[in-house]
Amino acid sequence: MFRLKQKHSQPSKKKYPKPDVKRILAEESLLRGILGSVAVAALLCWIWAVQAMTTGRVFPWLSILMGVLIGLAMQRFGRGLDWRFPLIASVVAGVAAYAGNLMIGVLETGRYIEARPLQVIAGLSMDTMRYFFRNTISVIDHIYAFCSAGVAAFFSIRRLNRREVLALRAVKKARN
Repeated sequence: MFRLKQKHSQPSKKKYPKPDVKRILAEESLLRGILGSVAVAALLCWIWAVQAMTTGRVFPWLSILMGVLIGLAMQRFGRGLDWRFPLIASVVAGVAAYAGNLMIGVLETGRYIEARPLQVIAGLSMDTMRYFFRNTISVIDHIYAFCSAGVAAFFSIRRLNRREVLALRAVKKARN
């Protein structure tokens, strides 16, 4: 009611180059996205396990941070625009959340029985894994893994500016 009259800015006179739609679509690489996100997941699982062993505490919220970084890795390396990229990022993040917990268990077991981590991993069986998921993984771990997968899916899609989105939309409309 008592607002002052707003002066709107004039449209920009600067001419921007047209986005290269073929280049945008050619930059997509599912293989690079998978390799990059799996490498980041493995590194983060190891960092999480080492952090848990040095501090003596397990921070389950680190799995959500892993999901963010895995999603960003998928976005950076995969540069994808379709549904495959968030799906794969969410699967990698969910598996990484459980793998991080397993890595912590392997390191703790190795410390307890005075064995190397590879010896403990070599001794894993289906019965051991069943026991691990039944008695070590809790409902909270499942919730954090689900949140990690969701965050990874959110961050995995390539972000485009307005001109690129409009150019892709125009190309898709011309194809139909």
